[in-house]
Amino acid sequence: MSCMQTNPHPEQRTIVKQYGGWTAFMQCFGLKPWEDDDVQEGLAILRAFATDDEDDDEK
Repeated sequence: MSCMQTNPHPEQRTIVKQYGGWTAFMQCFGLKPWEDDDVQEGLAILRAFATDDEDDDEK
């Protein structure tokens, strides 16, 4: 998971792996993993996905 925080939450790691890695995850959303602004947007998307997964688990 290049360009990601060094210790992502397990939920985040699982989501990124489902996309085939950080670069593939970023590219799925039209983001460039080498652009800082895009990385921040990718992390925000990832956090939202992880939060949504946690909400689903509580139901």
